[in-house]
Amino acid sequence: MLKVEDREELNQISLTGVRSLLLLWLLIEKPRTLDEIRAEFIKYNIMEEAHSNDILRIDLNTLRAMGCEITYATAKNEFKYVLKKHPFSLNITPEEVALLKKVYKNIKDRFNITLLVKYDELFKKLAEHVTDSEIKEQLCGISALKSFEMDLLKQLQEDCSQKRTLKIIYYNPETKSESEKNIVAQKVVFQNDKVYLWGYDTDKKESVTLNVKRIKTILSRLKGSENIEYNNTCIKFFLKNSGADDIDENETIVETLKDGIMVEGRYHNEFIAMQRMLSFGAACIVEEPQEFREKIIQKLKDMRKIYND
Repeated sequence: MLKVEDREELNQISLTGVRSLLLLWLLIEKPRTLDEIRAEFIKYNIMEEAHSNDILRIDLNTLRAMGCEITYATAKNEFKYVLKKHPFSLNITPEEVALLKKVYKNIKDRFNITLLVKYDELFKKLAEHVTDSEIKEQLCGISALKSFEMDLLKQLQEDCSQKRTLKIIYYNPETKSESEKNIVAQKVVFQNDKVYLWGYDTDKKESVTLNVKRIKTILSRLKGSENIEYNNTCIKFFLKNSGADDIDENETIVETLKDGIMVEGRYHNEFIAMQRMLSFGAACIVEEPQEFREKIIQKLKDMRKIYND
């Protein structure tokens, strides 16, 4: 924001310029009444208490002469001046927004949560410099994180970096009830248009995957334990007609065959492993462990039954 000016260092020309710039910034920020504008001008020492409001009206007309569209203060708009358009705004067309959305949709699944947060901030920053309300809404709507609380996501990322133990209230949709959990935060992950907190349940002694939107309250944060032994789920599977470009960093090719590759993967827990196997569709054949293979087969049978019904 602008610093408080020393009026002795300002001549009449620079004072008019300072007022115009501050007025533009104030109206870009939000609609304001004449009294609100006056209070800000006095606060920054570019107007005196004894000065008439005519100075403000002249400044408003100066901005209009520069190409700004500013409504007149009436009862309909709560006597506030609204900046509808200004020559310094970004001119983004609906076609350009549609292109941004298409490109983002094609690449977002490759991003980690940190990069997704940065893109969310970028779209919001672009929207700040657009005057068209529909374009503003469309820009903010591109982000895959548009319905998430950014402060919560950033805090959870910090919790994961510090391996903090979180005492949370979590909603279980299957039982339609809430319960208290103690979770050592490990990683915030974006997957299938949802955000998950990967962690270790210190009560159940198992790795868990929690949907962030079902975290109702974080009751406390404590320093995490370094002595926890995380039990990853290890799966060996065959991928038909695939190569190195088709696997993730937590997966390793153990054998290259004529019609595909044999892969070993290490996953946060069984839930994540099952999601990964199912994502390959018919191209994937689970080899071992046998118990997990049977669970996958049963899962596929259940899914087929649901769709057939």
